[in-house]
Amino acid sequence: MGENGLNQYYDSLLDGAKIKELLKVLLEKSGYTIYPYGYETTFSDVRKKLNLKTAKNSRTARRIRSSPDLLVYDDEKNDVSLVEVKMRRAPAETNILIYAKLISAYKEFWNDSILIIVVPCGHVFYAQSVNKLMAKGAYNAIRDFQKLEEVFCKVTKEDICHFRKQALQIMEK
Repeated sequence: MGENGLNQYYDSLLDGAKIKELLKVLLEKSGYTIYPYGYETTFSDVRKKLNLKTAKNSRTARRIRSSPDLLVYDDEKNDVSLVEVKMRRAPAETNILIYAKLISAYKEFWNDSILIIVVPCGHVFYAQSVNKLMAKGAYNAIRDFQKLEEVFCKVTKEDICHFRKQALQIMEK
């Protein structure tokens, strides 16, 4: 990977982290209690080692690498959800690429989690229970997902509108 490609890779990682933080703030503002959960946070020192091609691709390593980003607690329902956040710079909400292998890992290890996708088109924020997703590679957010506020009911349309603008700014590259 050349210098320019490497810069794009790190820029994309940074944008993904910004989107994850934006979702965290949106859910907190809506009244949910949020805790970082993913291996990027919990296992930050081991992260690079687990991603090396020479690392053993054991079931344990795959489970750790696929761990969701956030733990979301709803005080009113006394309910907890594990949430994975993915940003995709899709040209349309009807064609969002997510590797089938990634969805298969979520289904294997985190079937009861929720996948939130953030895209620069359509409603921008979509969510779906992993157990309702087929591992297929390309998704239509309108058909395969729900609007974020339909899954996390305490999120208001006003907050969606406010945070939508910020998400679009992050993804406008």
